[in-house]
Amino acid sequence: MDNTIIPYDDASSDSSSDLDDSSEDDEHSHLLSNNVGVHFSKFQAGDAFMNMENPKEYESVRNKYFTPDISKIRLMIESKNISYSSDRDTSNYKVSFEDNTNNSTSGYGNFDNVIGFRLIKANVFNSIYTVNDNNRNINIKLSSGSDVSINLTQGSYTFSELGDHLISTLNGDASLSGFSIIKDTTTFKYTINNSTSFRIKWSSSSGSAYRLFGFFNNDNDSDATSYTSDNVVQQSIQFVDLVISEIPYIACKRNSVGKNLIDRIPLDCEQGSIMYYSSDINLENYFTPVNLNSLTIQLYEDTTDTLYDCQNNDNSFEFELTILNKHV
Repeated sequence: MDNTIIPYDDASSDSSSDLDDSSEDDEHSHLLSNNVGVHFSKFQAGDAFMNMENPKEYESVRNKYFTPDISKIRLMIESKNISYSSDRDTSNYKVSFEDNTNNSTSGYGNFDNVIGFRLIKANVFNSIYTVNDNNRNINIKLSSGSDVSINLTQGSYTFSELGDHLISTLNGDASLSGFSIIKDTTTFKYTINNSTSFRIKWSSSSGSAYRLFGFFNNDNDSDATSYTSDNVVQQSIQFVDLVISEIPYIACKRNSVGKNLIDRIPLDCEQGSIMYYSSDINLENYFTPVNLNSLTIQLYEDTTDTLYDCQNNDNSFEFELTILNKHV
């Protein structure tokens, strides 16, 4: 069967004289001789198409499903897709949507006229290390000497093991000796002792070791022979802040340091496991349209300027982008 259209001839010599309602000027006389006319409104029956469909209903359905003012796109970002190099850091990496230089895959394409952005899901590794690069340094001073800087060994420790490790590290330094510790497993506080007066300079230390041992982040004003934790020790990271600099601040969560904070991800799972987080926030702040050709993923410990030390374990994120399809 072919698709040949045989033109309809309503002006034959045998019938032209018998059809009173057909003429060369009749707009319906050539309806069957071409199929162009069905696309024009003059072939509508009143306020309906020829199939009796209401044009307004048709337009409503068309605009809702096929030509909406805005559309939603889901975007998957995975750290495993960034190129492996000596400076690879899965707490601070950039994904370029059309550049294979930094990414092992790129199937995104640029996104124009983005007016909304929010996190849907996140998979983040909860570091197994109690001591890492961010909290291993401690400055201490004996009353008869100068400042000494020690570095704890990175790794995983229990409450008691960490106390023992601190003392062995202090006494293992050539400039220090005579330190002992009391580990209270009821209050989870430490008492650090020495027969010679000394001073622990927490704020002069590099990082957040003061949290590991339950002290305030300050340098003691005077020397003493004993120091007891001010607070219960904090030997795990409670949450990480997801920061993306390319997203306008109006769409971010306000915070004390003014970072482009997309969401705060709690790490309420066992150390060494993966936190599966789903955002339950549906609020979306629209912003002036921007074009996105990359995203810089940064994970920070709490609200500090310290990047989260996840030992380069991979993470992944699912975002929702709102795209403006029509310019106002």
